[in-house]
Amino acid sequence: MSEKMHALVTGGSSGLGEDIARALRRDGFEVLVCARRKERLAAMVADGFHALPCDIGDADDVQALTKWVSDQFGRLDVLINCAGVALPRTEFIDMKFADVASLMQVNLMGTLSVTHGLLPLLVRQGGSIVNFSSTLAQRPRVGSSVYSASKGGVEAFTRALAVEVAKHGLRVNCVAPALVRSDIYLAAGMSQADYASLLQARGAEFPLRRVGEPSDVTEMVAYLVSPRAAWMTGICIPIDGGALLR
Repeated sequence: MSEKMHALVTGGSSGLGEDIARALRRDGFEVLVCARRKERLAAMVADGFHALPCDIGDADDVQALTKWVSDQFGRLDVLINCAGVALPRTEFIDMKFADVASLMQVNLMGTLSVTHGLLPLLVRQGGSIVNFSSTLAQRPRVGSSVYSASKGGVEAFTRALAVEVAKHGLRVNCVAPALVRSDIYLAAGMSQADYASLLQARGAEFPLRRVGEPSDVTEMVAYLVSPRAAWMTGICIPIDGGALLR
């Protein structure tokens, strides 16, 4: 019998991350999740997942995560860099620079930090990494300058790392969702009513006339880490209801 495949999903205790974790378990992976919300992690453990509290923007937390994966499991076949944060839309000139630094520390530096720590395990297995960008990296909106910059950095990192690690059989890809129903805006402080209004208004703008659902993204991620995508690396796939066609 072949050895169990292991996948780690950052931000895997809620929203898109949780949906991806469940899909990977469905597909036969033993799934590890990390996130900041301990109460959500406890629920994931009760449901059979391995979990560790981790703020990917904190170097000590990432070091502990790396040691945990190595010591407890000894291998990693798939890394999904899903954890990220958003801020209320604010023009760059009006932002506090501490908020700029905080967002970049999680969305860009956090992705780099987790990947750097776990890369030796992934190279050994010749596995797969999927990073998370956003259509805002290619088509920004007013007030998204820092978020767009963080995700543009993730896309550039994806392409560059894919070239470096291809010799090990390790594939690195990226998905770039448009607006998808998730927890990220609520976590940034948006009210339920304002979020519902946003989903309705933005959905009407997309050619397919709706916002994304978690499954729209999850199934693409599941495909990218599967053998069916074995000749795909260094790409960033928009999942956007046609948003980039406008």
